[in-house]
Amino acid sequence: MAINANASACEEETMRLYDKLRTIGYRRDDCELIAPYTLEINILKKKNNALILAHHYMTPDIVYGVADYAEDALGLIRRGEESNADMIIACSVTSLAEMIKIGSPEKTVICPSTEAGCSVADSITVDEVLALKARHPGAPAVAYATTTAEVKAVSDYIVTSANARKVIANIPAPKILFYPDHAFGKALQQEQQALNKEIVTWEGKCVVHDNYTIDQVISFRKKNPNTAVLFHSEVDPSLYTYGDMHGGTGAMKKYVADHPEVNEFFLVTECGLSDQMRVEYPGKKFIGTCSLCPFMKTINLENILLALRGELPPENTIHFQPEVLGNIQAAYRRSETVAARAA
Repeated sequence: MAINANASACEEETMRLYDKLRTIGYRRDDCELIAPYTLEINILKKKNNALILAHHYMTPDIVYGVADYAEDALGLIRRGEESNADMIIACSVTSLAEMIKIGSPEKTVICPSTEAGCSVADSITVDEVLALKARHPGAPAVAYATTTAEVKAVSDYIVTSANARKVIANIPAPKILFYPDHAFGKALQQEQQALNKEIVTWEGKCVVHDNYTIDQVISFRKKNPNTAVLFHSEVDPSLYTYGDMHGGTGAMKKYVADHPEVNEFFLVTECGLSDQMRVEYPGKKFIGTCSLCPFMKTINLENILLALRGELPPENTIHFQPEVLGNIQAAYRRSETVAARAA
């Protein structure tokens, strides 16, 4: 890809990147290679009145090189809604890019990679949701944000890991369908028993979070008794008892911020979050895992730049059929209303 960049501007950009990224192993030469990309991206971002939103699992060159915000799913949806941008570059899985579009229907939303799918989203189809609803007539259907647009369109509510517990606890129904993430569904089952709610789950699994075992965690705790262990909600809940907290990536970050007395953390989630925390808390030790999301990692500086240049194919821009859009917006608003009442 041809990059036209002023030499002195590239030098300044190199040092800006190096100042941020050297704490996680980036060399000056590494930053010099990516500086022309981040420089042009940031110039085009202003020219196009664009906002770049990055999930916590994005690579550090994206998070600290070009992103305006790096947050969890709910946080990114909110940032899009609050922005006056004309264009949003959604550095996330496609299903989250779709949710950002739902929250900001008047904006152009582009996902830089059409390969940024999700194993959880792929685990359930519209026909399977309709069959599940038929087996449990009258039970509200709650879709996790990592589902396809078509699945969301036949659902009653849409939630993220940040607001699922609040929304489900306050839906006035004794039985609720939650899909497709099985581990998160099991956790909700256990938690909602106290409210006499039955949670019917699905068998969807995250290729990142399904890899962790109790034996691994017990072994780690024995060797590192002073390290706080933080689990993502998509980890099997049988592991939770061996940790200090569980929740979405935003909640994991908040736990670190709220516990300045703790110097070591084991983040049981995709490794991108550990990189981000090492930059933001250079005096603390963060032990990540080697689990990479193969879908998130298809997004890079090159395809972000292509998006801002207008050189990506039309399928990268998020579009909905009017009926699908209307149904998803109704489910999203329903969830927001329930969450607001519970606040």
